Amino acid sequence: MSSTGSTSDTSVASWIQSNLTTLFQSTGAPGNVEAEPSFDQIFSPNCEIRRNHEALDLSTLKGDVTSQAAGSQRADVKWEQSSIVAGAFTVTRVMPFRIRASLAQRVVYVQFSAKVEPQRSGVDDGRHITSFYYTVVDKTPPIHFARPHVAKVEKQD
Repeated sequence: MSSTGSTSDTSVASWIQSNLTTLFQSTGAPGNVEAEPSFDQIFSPNCEIRRNHEALDLSTLKGDVTSQAAGSQRADVKWEQSSIVAGAFTVTRVMPFRIRASLAQRVVYVQFSAKVEPQRSGVDDGRHITSFYYTVVDKTPPIHFARPHVAKVEKQD
């Protein structure tokens, strides 16, 4: 998530935590049919799902969760602090040369997922990134050409 800690980051985290808790707390108890419609409300119909790095379709996930819940009377979901961090950031680099009247720029959009684990080394807080996946889109922002302004000439009488 972003380093600014924006409310949208918090709301996405709480949204996913709330919805996944609802799905996985479902049981086989009579009257507990809440989870079934939740799949359609939570997941996009063409959502990419992977379990242990193997692709699944949404109906297989539904079947897995439903079959696990079928024989249970109660289910508790306890959220733990994860060492997996995912997020996105934008890097805008200003170059030392000009295009037209402005300094040239490059904009890089990065989406990432990183695993952070404690290490026994001399690093400041004892953590290292042990796995890092990222996607980068590198763009040049558009050049804004100045529009000529027409000078107003006042008529003298």
